[in-house]
Amino acid sequence: MLETLKKLNPELRFLTADDYSPLFCKLDIDASAIVKLSAKITPTTANCYIACDSEATSLPVIKTFSNTVFGELPLQAGWCFGGGKKMNGMEWHKTSEINVACTDVVLLLGDYRDVNNGTYDSKNAIALYLKKGEVVELYPLTLHLAPLSVNDTFTVSVVLPKCTNFPLDYDQSGTLRMKNKWLIVHSENTVAVSRGATVGVTGNNITLKTK
Repeated sequence: MLETLKKLNPELRFLTADDYSPLFCKLDIDASAIVKLSAKITPTTANCYIACDSEATSLPVIKTFSNTVFGELPLQAGWCFGGGKKMNGMEWHKTSEINVACTDVVLLLGDYRDVNNGTYDSKNAIALYLKKGEVVELYPLTLHLAPLSVNDTFTVSVVLPKCTNFPLDYDQSGTLRMKNKWLIVHSENTVAVSRGATVGVTGNNITLKTK
């Protein structure tokens, strides 16, 4: 599938979980329990995000993630799923994020240091291809947003410090949209723009071609 994606999307630079990058690293941790639990998710074409799922959060592997990646911080495990194939924007956290691919999926990633005067050019993004069952740590300040669907739909488990992506206690201001979540969007992401998100992604609104 990766070779097909490369041929269909020659403008993208593809990496795999085994490649070196300053943006992410592969975690050799068995997350098969999360993949198994993902069977309860029924994705629709619209993207959805659940910040914290109590059943997923209670899995022993989440404690392993806490101990080995987050220095024993309390974590939450949730889900991102749907059928989206567009970049639409970039968000970042000031902590790591773990993604468990429960289907084959592509993540568009960027380096926060490429954000200049509040804008990010989409041509700088790289495409990370993950196979079902692979686990990656996205380092703090790695730009990302919802995964892109390789097939009809995707499911990814998202593991973050507790309360990340929860509503702010005070009014939203600028790019800070939720707790530990900063966001800039492409102008074509009209839903996010209508909700007050800051337009800051320039260039093409990357669309993954899969056939």
